[in-house]
Amino acid sequence: MTYLELIEKIRKLPQPKVYKNSTEVCRIKGIPLNLWDVITAAVISRLNILLIGEKGEGKTQLATEVNDTYFGGKGTFIRAHPDLKTKDIYTALNLGKLSSGKGDTHDALEVVEAARNPLTILDEINRVPQITQNQALSILDGYINLPEKNEQIFFGMDGFHISIATANIGRSYSGTFPFDPAYLDRSHLIINIDNFPPTTTDLIKIQQQNINPGLEIPDKEDYTAIIIEIWKKMRNINLSLDGLITDLYLKKGLDYCVRSPTRRKSTVRDDIPNMCQGCSSQEKSELGDVCGYIIPTSTRSFKAYKTLAISLCAVADARSQTPSPTLPGYAELLEAFRITSPYSGIVDFAWVRREHHGNPYLAINHIYHKIKTNLEKKAPYIKKAFYDSIWGKLTRENVEVLGEEWSWLEEILNEINLIARGSSPNLVEEIKEGKTLYTKDFWIAGILHPDQTLFGEKITTLTPGEDTTRKMRKRIGSMYGIAFASEDGIYIWYEGIAKPKQIFKLPQGKFKKRQIKGLAFVRGKLLFAIGNEIYDVDNPEKPVLTTYSPIEDLTQIGESLLGTEEEKIWISREGKDREVMIPWRKKISAVLSAPVYKLKRF
Repeated sequence: MTYLELIEKIRKLPQPKVYKNSTEVCRIKGIPLNLWDVITAAVISRLNILLIGEKGEGKTQLATEVNDTYFGGKGTFIRAHPDLKTKDIYTALNLGKLSSGKGDTHDALEVVEAARNPLTILDEINRVPQITQNQALSILDGYINLPEKNEQIFFGMDGFHISIATANIGRSYSGTFPFDPAYLDRSHLIINIDNFPPTTTDLIKIQQQNINPGLEIPDKEDYTAIIIEIWKKMRNINLSLDGLITDLYLKKGLDYCVRSPTRRKSTVRDDIPNMCQGCSSQEKSELGDVCGYIIPTSTRSFKAYKTLAISLCAVADARSQTPSPTLPGYAELLEAFRITSPYSGIVDFAWVRREHHGNPYLAINHIYHKIKTNLEKKAPYIKKAFYDSIWGKLTRENVEVLGEEWSWLEEILNEINLIARGSSPNLVEEIKEGKTLYTKDFWIAGILHPDQTLFGEKITTLTPGEDTTRKMRKRIGSMYGIAFASEDGIYIWYEGIAKPKQIFKLPQGKFKKRQIKGLAFVRGKLLFAIGNEIYDVDNPEKPVLTTYSPIEDLTQIGESLLGTEEEKIWISREGKDREVMIPWRKKISAVLSAPVYKLKRF
C-alpha cells in the first residue's frame, strides 16, 4: 500500500453521527484538525486515550461514538467503581466442566469473548482507587494475567487493541481518586475536552438533534478491518531527522540540570523544583526561568509523540485536497507534544496554579513556544553539524555551539563522522546509492536513508550555510568563562554561576607556601605551574614536566587581569571592549580563558 492509498483509506473513515465539535485543536501542514480528527489519529495508530473534563460535556458520548462508528459497537464497556475486578470481565467459570469433576476451578476458568474486542471503554476511571487502578494497567498494555492458568491473554484482533477512558475532574466531584502516575503514562493521548468546546453552530446542531439530554446511541458501522490495515501501514512511516532530534530533545534535552550532581533532572526528580530556587543558570538555560518546572518525558511518551505526529500528518493529508507525503518534522512532533503532555505529569502543578490559572494547556503552550523558538534558532547550527559529520569533518565547535542541553547529539554526530571517514568515495554517494540501508546498526540506517530530510533539506544535499561558520565562532566567543589561581587553589567561573567554584585545593606538604604562576588547557587537561614544575589538576602527585620556563610554556593569550577593588576581580576580554567583574576576596596569581564546555566538566 502506497502512502496515497493509505490516505484514501483514512478518507473513507466516517465522521461522528451524534457528537458535534468543529473547534480547532491543532493545525498540521496548514490543515486545522478538530477533536474527532485527533481522536482518529490516535485510533489508527493504536494509542490509548483518556478524555477528562467537567460532567455532561460529551466524554462518554465521544467514547461511545468511536465504539459504534468505527468498531461496530464491538468494544467492551466498563463502568468503573471502587470494587472493580477487571479479571471478572474477561474470564468466567465453565460450570459444565466444573460440575463434571474433570478439573478444579483453575481448569474451568475460561476467557470470554470480551477479550477479543478491539476496544475497551473505561468510563469514569478515577472512581477507582489508585491501588485498584493498577488492575487497569494491563488493559492499557493490551493483556491480562491469569496466574491460575500461568498465562497471559492478549486482547484485541490481529494485535490491535486500544482503550478509551473517561474521567470527571474538578473540585466539585466526590467519590473520585487521584490518577496513578503509571496509569497516566500509559494513556498516550490525554485531552481535557473543556479546552476545546463546541462552536455556536455545533451547539445549535446538538440542540436540534432531539430533546433527550442523555447518551445517544449512533448507528453502528464496523471499520475495524480497515483501521487495522491502516495501523499496520502506519508502523512503516518514520520521522524526519529534525523530528527525531526534537523528540530526543524532549527526552534528553529537558533532562539537563546544571545543579544536579549527574547533570540530569531525572536523578534528582524528588528535589525539583525546590533545588531550582535562585538557580542563576536560568539566565543561560534555553527554558530560562521555567526550567525548574518541567521534567523530561518518559520513554513511553517519547514513543507516543512520534506515533501521534505521524498519524496527525496522515489525517491532515486525508483532510487536504493536496496530500503532501513529506516525513513528519519538528513542527508536527511539537504539536503532538503540545496536545498530549499537559496532563502527563511533566509540569509542576503548583507552578501551573500560580502562573497559569491552574490550566496545564496554558503552561505547556508557554513551554512549547520557548522550545520551538530555540529549536528554530539552532537549526542552522544543527544542519552545519550534520553536514560536517556526513563529510567526515566534525569538530568540537559543532557541538559546543549548541550548548550543554544538546551534548547528547554528539553521540549521533560522532557515529556518522566515523562512518564518513571510512566511506569510499564519500558517504553522500553511499547514501544516494542506498548502501547505508544495509549497515549493521539499524538505527543509523534510518538516519542515513536516501529520503531522509533535515529541516526541509535532503541530507544528501545539505549545505553548511554561508554565514553559519562565522555565527558559530561569534556564538562560541560569547560563551565567557575563566579559570584562575588564588592563594589556596584553582577556581573556575563562567557566566551562569553565581560565584567561583573551587576545583583544586592546594595541599600542604610540597605545595606549602608556593604560588601557582600559570594555567593552561592542554589536550583536554587543565595544567598549572608552580616553580619549575607543571602539574595536572586531576593527578597532582607527580609533575607532568620540569622546565626552566614554565610560565612561557603555559602562556595563554585571551583574558588579562586588570586588578582588584575591595572584593571584586576585574577581567578584561582580549580584543573586546568589555570588562567582567567577579566577586572575590583573595589575591589572584594566574588567569586562563577557557571554553565554557571545558569548565563545566569540573
